[in-house]
Amino acid sequence: MIFRLLGPLEAEVARGPIDLGGTRQRAALAFLLLHANRVVPTSRLVEALWPTDQPPTTARKILQNAVWRLRRALAHLPDSGGTPELVTRAPGYMVRVRGEQVDLLVFQQQVDRGRAALAVGDPFTAGRVLSEALSLWRGPVLADLVEDGMAWPELTAIQERRLDVMEDRFEAELASGGHHAILRELEAFVQDEPLRERAAQQLMLALYRCGRQADALGVYRRVRTALVDGLGLEPGREMQLLRQSILTHDPALDLLAEVTAQRETATVTGGSGTMVIGGEDPPTATWERAAAAPPDVPELTLAVAAEDSPAGRRPASVLLLRFSLGAEFVETLPADDVDRVLEAVSTMACETVERYGGLATTSIGSVQLSLFDPRPGEPDSAERAVLAATAVRDRLSAPADPLAASAPVAAGLAVHAAVTTGEAVICRWPVSGTVRPWVGGDVVDTCRTLLDRTPLGEVHVCDETRRLTARGHTYQRVSASPSAWREGTVGGGAENPRGWSADAMAIPDGEAENPGGWNADAIGTSDGECELHLMHGVWRRTRQRSIPHVITVLGEHLLGKTRLLREFRRGLATESTDVRVLSCDLPPDPGGADARSMAAGVFAAYCGITGQDTADAAFAKARATIMRVAESEEVAETMLSLLRPLIAAEPPLHGGPGLRAALSAWRSFLGRAALEQPLVLIWDDVHRADDLLLETVEHLIEGCHGVPLLNVVGAHTALLERRPDWAGGRSHAMTISLTQAAADPLEELLRSLLAPGGNADVV
Repeated sequence: MIFRLLGPLEAEVARGPIDLGGTRQRAALAFLLLHANRVVPTSRLVEALWPTDQPPTTARKILQNAVWRLRRALAHLPDSGGTPELVTRAPGYMVRVRGEQVDLLVFQQQVDRGRAALAVGDPFTAGRVLSEALSLWRGPVLADLVEDGMAWPELTAIQERRLDVMEDRFEAELASGGHHAILRELEAFVQDEPLRERAAQQLMLALYRCGRQADALGVYRRVRTALVDGLGLEPGREMQLLRQSILTHDPALDLLAEVTAQRETATVTGGSGTMVIGGEDPPTATWERAAAAPPDVPELTLAVAAEDSPAGRRPASVLLLRFSLGAEFVETLPADDVDRVLEAVSTMACETVERYGGLATTSIGSVQLSLFDPRPGEPDSAERAVLAATAVRDRLSAPADPLAASAPVAAGLAVHAAVTTGEAVICRWPVSGTVRPWVGGDVVDTCRTLLDRTPLGEVHVCDETRRLTARGHTYQRVSASPSAWREGTVGGGAENPRGWSADAMAIPDGEAENPGGWNADAIGTSDGECELHLMHGVWRRTRQRSIPHVITVLGEHLLGKTRLLREFRRGLATESTDVRVLSCDLPPDPGGADARSMAAGVFAAYCGITGQDTADAAFAKARATIMRVAESEEVAETMLSLLRPLIAAEPPLHGGPGLRAALSAWRSFLGRAALEQPLVLIWDDVHRADDLLLETVEHLIEGCHGVPLLNVVGAHTALLERRPDWAGGRSHAMTISLTQAAADPLEELLRSLLAPGGNADVV
């Protein structure tokens, strides 16, 4: 197995990721792994788990419970002779683990190898090994726990170590003649770290060797200004001597002749173009587009300088959107009006892609190609691409029966979306004073094939995208294509007949801490921005103070209510702080929205029970989950006995004391689950529920004290006819009443075109 600390905390075995529990439990494991194979005193662990607050009187008991649960999780792993152990050693605890099982330890070992190669004069090996070490990083060290307030000195030290290693790698690349290859990366590094003189000197040398003497001297001036203004210090002697050498064209700055001879000519080939790089002179590149282009992208022939237009392979996610127009548009509207619809839809899609940190690279006719590349401090590129795809789909579709696909928001207008992840071939060229990329390679070809087979209103993804985003989305395999998956975060299919989805997601803990500039509030429509602010504010209070709350969203316009809930749910996914989200649309048939089936759906989603599980498998999953969240085995057994009627394999109950006892135990289970991991439940169309389900949902948070549990309820205003005092007079409750908002530009355009009299059938 492997523990990953260089990014969000993860643990994985051959069969998949391991559930590490709630924040305290994860933090305890992470701190012990930072000091792997060493004893950490209990007092130091308590300080680490409560870094800013006064530890509660029960802190040691909470730590003991966390250690007990971690031991249970590790004990159930397959024993291959190297299973990590969490042992008690006075005066605290220790994780016994092999070096190759922790990415931080692997990183340190590779750094030692790279620095040793650099010390003996082998920069080629040093550059390769140090690059491999840095590739282990997936973001800031323990990024998810840092978002939860775990500000440990060890984390700062590790981040500083990474910067030192990056400078070592730059030194190795410069020594081996790779100044062109690292120039862009060095410029970005110095911009982010203006006071690191070593990196500034490396950038000066790289620029000088690229023939840009004036730019090299400009770096010196900027760094000197930053040092003098910020610290009152002049640059060090080494940097001053480097400046003087650049001014005099000192031959000592030139690359050694033997290094130039060793540097072989490298050929980068991908898609339909080839770029040849060799020697010390600035390389050139000639790219030619051929028949392998994405659909509806014009043929291009480019000849550009590679220094200004870096090209090559890099990991990325690609999103293709196709907007289909039915006979209602094509046969009844003039061509100019059809173009207006396509333009409006394309503009909306571009804005949505940009909100999720993507770049719409090509938009021709009804097809749009967008690129999502990895960005520090933001969710994974695959996650952002899928979120953008579902946002566009939801924007152009209306909610339907959870067992059926969504219907177009206007008859004849639909969207198809496909997302693939892999190595993309990217070439950049200047267009109207800006730089736009051309994206190609197998990842685009695969995405195009997926898109051709994607039905209207659906989002299909490849195997790799599904693997990277499985925690935040539910997927169903497409029978016609074994390597394609249908995204289904809202609604359900055969594996989830009542439409429940259980996701580990993220919450916005502060709008300032969003380096990418896109957040939950920006994602939603402008009409619902105020309501989203209110809902996220209540969630922050719920989580930070561990006070359960209920939010009710009422509206006559069902689509507006559902969209607001979707945007709120999507907003929870835009940060890295851990939270569990369960969401569901109640089915329209009165017999399907009963208390037993819906509560059973929640319980099954949380435990990971699917329709394909046997009775024994369903019971085993339920038992394992209850044992994990309960404070003792005795409590777990009692709760399991009461919850039996809600397990999928058990016969249904339709009323009586047995069902009420099960629902009471179900509420208690949710409270304990929220203690392990903050929990949000989102119900839509609750006005369709039977009386017992209404009572259960309305009083869900009662009796849950000191837990971060948020209950979000969406319903038609007709709910108040059945329950005039719904949530009235209760503490920690908020009701949002949505008015019929004015249509946005796209809806207004559709109404004006489809029915000039203003009576178009636009939901």
